[in-house]
Amino acid sequence: MSEEDLRREAVRRRREGDSPEVIAGALGRSSRWVRKWVARAGEETGVDWALGHSRAPLSSPQRLGEGVRALIIDARTRLVANPRAQYGALAVAWELRRMGVDPIPGAWTIDRVIRDAGLARPRRRPAAYVPKGVAYPSRPGGAEPGVYHQIDMIGPRHLDGAVEFHAVNLVDVGSHLAASRIVPAARPTLVAAAITAMWTTVGLPGVAQLDNHSNFRGAIPPNWAQFGPVVAACLDLDVTPRFIPLREPWRNGVVEHFNDVWDKSFFRTERFASLEALGTENEAFIAFHNTHHRYSAHAGRSPAEIWAGGAGELLTPGYVPPTSLPARGRIEVVRYVRSNRILNLFGKKIVLAPDHTHQYVTAVIKVRAKKVLVATTDGEIIHESDYHLSRILR
Repeated sequence: MSEEDLRREAVRRRREGDSPEVIAGALGRSSRWVRKWVARAGEETGVDWALGHSRAPLSSPQRLGEGVRALIIDARTRLVANPRAQYGALAVAWELRRMGVDPIPGAWTIDRVIRDAGLARPRRRPAAYVPKGVAYPSRPGGAEPGVYHQIDMIGPRHLDGAVEFHAVNLVDVGSHLAASRIVPAARPTLVAAAITAMWTTVGLPGVAQLDNHSNFRGAIPPNWAQFGPVVAACLDLDVTPRFIPLREPWRNGVVEHFNDVWDKSFFRTERFASLEALGTENEAFIAFHNTHHRYSAHAGRSPAEIWAGGAGELLTPGYVPPTSLPARGRIEVVRYVRSNRILNLFGKKIVLAPDHTHQYVTAVIKVRAKKVLVATTDGEIIHESDYHLSRILR
């Protein structure tokens, strides 16, 4: 018996005097269901009441127009055809913005259109990092927004006419909020100015994590006693510069991932007439990323939603990094100690005890005290010695 026949049978029995409870028991339905269809049969005339009513809305304000659907498919197809471009929902959304679509459909809508069109493809994922099984120092500040920034630099890249530039990128790990600045050359003074300019919009962190590139360090080995403008600005602003282990870029994995998004979803998908045009579009892409890119780590929320108005104290615009190294603060350096027992601090070599090989340690350079302390991942101090820093910047 079809659903419509059951409804008619329930009404017939009720009109013959059976109670709703008896009818419900006989037909395998609830008494509420029986009363609903008896009432419906008494209310409607001129239609087959047993067919019921569709619950679908007469119109959907969220329904995607065929024109936008076609643009999504077109954008996806062109991005997939570009071997240097990403083609996920964020990349498609950015492409739609360039095409003048407003409003931009959400990531889930874009993914649904791509899937329905049969264009879904497995994600291109890099090989997963296989841990050594060795304890690594815990993340500074836990997972709170505004506490821990990872900073990296892309470049050199070139515009038409061999115009060189670098992009200095920053990601707040607790929220994935990103910032970026374009610099015309890889010089420590320009990198420091770019980082501090970003801190005027995303706030000052407790820790700024960097790789060991000379533009962040400010000097190259064996100049272990000298640092540059980036470190000087950090110390001046009460931010702890933290250097990751040598030859382990995945320790800055959050900003490294963003670098890939920036490169393949933004820079490689269009041409820029000048550095000024690149800088303008770069700011627009960062704002777009922060409001549109949704991270599974944040249960599908965007960085802007996690940030919720800002979590750090904003640096006052116009700040100028100091011209000499401030005599305060601390510098942290994470290193892996190999079988030679040597802890290499930018050219200064410290020999540790044999029982501390094949493990990660953190060297804390105390600038005012002119000391360096070395600690294991569980906080045990295993070395202390003098560490005199030059006030002259490189």
